[in-house]
Amino acid sequence: MNILIINAHSSQNKGDAGIILAMLDSFNKHIPNASIKIKTRFPDIDRLFYENVSVEESVANISVDPKDSKLSKVLSARKLLKLLSGSDKRIDPDYEWADVVVSCGGGFLLSHRFSTALLQHLVQIKLAFDYKKPVIIYAQSIGPFYNSYMQKMSKKILDQVDQIYIRETISKEWLNTIGCTNKNVHVVPDAAFSLEPKPSGLVDAILAKAKENHKGPIIGLTARDWNFPEMEDKDFRRRSYVESIQEVIKHVEKKYQAKVLLMPQVLGPNPFNDDRLISKEILQDEGITTSGLLDVDFSPRELKYLYSKVDMFIGTRMHSNIFALSSFVPTIAINYEHKTRGIMEMLDLEENVVEINEITPDELISKVDHCWNNKEAVRKKLEQNIPNLVKSSEKPAIYIKEEI
Repeated sequence: MNILIINAHSSQNKGDAGIILAMLDSFNKHIPNASIKIKTRFPDIDRLFYENVSVEESVANISVDPKDSKLSKVLSARKLLKLLSGSDKRIDPDYEWADVVVSCGGGFLLSHRFSTALLQHLVQIKLAFDYKKPVIIYAQSIGPFYNSYMQKMSKKILDQVDQIYIRETISKEWLNTIGCTNKNVHVVPDAAFSLEPKPSGLVDAILAKAKENHKGPIIGLTARDWNFPEMEDKDFRRRSYVESIQEVIKHVEKKYQAKVLLMPQVLGPNPFNDDRLISKEILQDEGITTSGLLDVDFSPRELKYLYSKVDMFIGTRMHSNIFALSSFVPTIAINYEHKTRGIMEMLDLEENVVEINEITPDELISKVDHCWNNKEAVRKKLEQNIPNLVKSSEKPAIYIKEEI
């Protein structure tokens, strides 16, 4: 079977790469003789990463990302709309090669306004229809959609997909909101729950050094820059977020003699998405004494192994939370899109969620204290629930094996 994975983002985002690797794990388990290609925004970077892990080829998306100028974005949008409407055709040998087209897990089918990025993702899916190939949406978050035209275009495409696997119930609500009539919609856990970790001597050495002359707990933390798209007072919200993390670090250092390790989950492909920058900004607070940044380019499997070794985790990056939770680590999740809350609700841990739009130091500290004081109960709950989530996360691969 030839499987074409589309809508891949960047292997520099360890969460997105973790999704792809977990999908590959499931395909190798259930469809061991499959040939796999990946269509990605950054083929030159991703080719080096994925072609070492049972992928035949990493190839470019069918459309080029728009340049920064307003004019070129308009021209790109016009071109994409022609492709979506069918008035323009595109010949693509990768779609011709495929037996099934799989839109990879993630959270990219959304729009806060008219979105060229969303049009690009929809075009990748639409071209599969042109080649009459079955299409599977693989464990995605869908929505929100705050632009009526984007709702209309998304509905048009999603109504034609063979199977839609979503990773939380709120995505089903958004499908209803846009009027999607597709009846083949199923809620499954995020693919990354089934990602196999990779033991790492480098991780062991780093943690051993972190524990030298330090008898307290090790707490992992991921931070990310965020533009607060739904809020008007963006600068204020960002300051509140940064200050909340600074204050919780100082709090756990003092109260629990903890060392907090800031762990970059995403290193690119641009400065806004480089977690090291905001992590360094957070650590500029002179009241932070023992904590620090792990400025290392770990693979997703190594990161999961790393997170499994900490005593507690505080995560903004959703897949950092998934890596930690699936390793039975008590976790506080900072929710910046509905996907995070949906994942925590699936685990009956919604009380461990903090909303990034409303975050304050007092709230975050309160949540962390509660999680720490109940960490054994949380760990036990994860040990009971995670195995079923891992099994369920493989359902899209099993469907492809049995039905395509």
